Amino acid sequence: MRPEDIKEAFALFDPQNTGRIEPSVFQNFVNTLGDEELKQSIRIPNHAIDLKEFTDLMNRYNNDTTKDPEEPYRRAFQSINRDGSGAISSQELRGAIQSLLGANVLSEADIDEIITEGDVSGDGRITLEEFLKIMQKSEKKHRGEHVL
Repeated sequence: MRPEDIKEAFALFDPQNTGRIEPSVFQNFVNTLGDEELKQSIRIPNHAIDLKEFTDLMNRYNNDTTKDPEEPYRRAFQSINRDGSGAISSQELRGAIQSLLGANVLSEADIDEIITEGDVSGDGRITLEEFLKIMQKSEKKHRGEHVL
């Protein structure tokens, strides 16, 4: 992950801009990681963490996943797709967002829009392939590349 991506992720978990992430919020983030072995290797601090500590933890996570640049997205997909169906429903997406960021961060319409935008097949769910395309598109936008 690029430093600006790490800062952006940190800001998501620090919506009041306090410069710290509470342990319970960090625990929720770690729980979204799909790899059980990796989850076990990350120690949840018993104190709020600052950007430097978050960066160190993210870099350690990234070192474990750099073999396949899509692996973090695959893990995220697996953790969101709780029923193991191979596709993310709006309920699963809503649950993941609420778990990470708290209730009422996005409206039902916002979640439906995400599903509609990413759902190429039109079945109302997002498959792994569709999810990977969404994430690649998002990465390109963040790098300032033209996205169709």
